[in-house]
Amino acid sequence: MINEIPEDIKLFSSIYAELTLKINEALKSQGLSKKELAEKLEKKPSEISKWLNGEHNFTLRSLCKLQCELGVELIKIPKEDDFNELINDNYTSHESIK
Repeated sequence: MINEIPEDIKLFSSIYAELTLKINEALKSQGLSKKELAEKLEKKPSEISKWLNGEHNFTLRSLCKLQCELGVELIKIPKEDDFNELINDNYTSHESIK
């Protein structure tokens, strides 16, 4: 049955779980409640609960607000130099296997 789940759904579920775990850990370490976070983000507590329960998707804007408010990195997109280095490293490692 698991094999029938599309790869994009598996990836989405994995990333969503990691995000909510990281957000919950940040809340706990900072002693913040979901209600306090909602106030800081000018959101309803129910929206925060929906995000953290997987009932409502995050937007990029909401993730950026969360990242700034909590002071934790939630999303990391490699800069062009990092990306090129990663590609070169992968190419080199594949060449050494031959």
